[in-house]
Amino acid sequence: MTTMKNDPTEVSPPRRMNGHRELTCINPATGRHFTSVAMATPAEIARAHREMREAAPLWRSKSPAERARILRKFQKVLIDHADEITRVINLDTGKSRQDALAELFLVVDKLQNYTKKNAEKWLRSERVPPGIYIFKKYTVERRPFGVVAVIGPWNLPLDLTLPPTYAALLAGNTVILKPSEVTPAAS
Repeated sequence: MTTMKNDPTEVSPPRRMNGHRELTCINPATGRHFTSVAMATPAEIARAHREMREAAPLWRSKSPAERARILRKFQKVLIDHADEITRVINLDTGKSRQDALAELFLVVDKLQNYTKKNAEKWLRSERVPPGIYIFKKYTVERRPFGVVAVIGPWNLPLDLTLPPTYAALLAGNTVILKPSEVTPAAS
């Protein structure tokens, strides 16, 4: 099986620059190189995990309402930088700017629904049926895991990366994001 030169799943091999391996970003619609992105070393990944593990207790200690308030600011950043974000998605995925904008608005809408409609409901304690132990009370307590990894796909780099990242943060976790090697600039 051969791959076409502009196949979006074809990844250029990493190259070395400034002591880091770098991925070359090529627009699949034009075949043109538009930037390079440094790859994290194993030591940098271990340091990031350690930092997220150390930050987790502080983030977890905030109430769901406070986490939602902080994360709502991220929605504003997405909207304020829509031109830049859609330009990078266009270059990295070959999608039209209109498709990139639709993906961005879809993500902002999902994030809005997470914070306004569901955050408190999803994270509060819930009574569960006692089964045959009718004189007992049981509840489910939702607690953060700690550090969560989110692995981003290439085809919808915002829509399939930001909502799970946002949900993990909203639930009180810290996050390490591993973007797709096919669309590293968009991620």
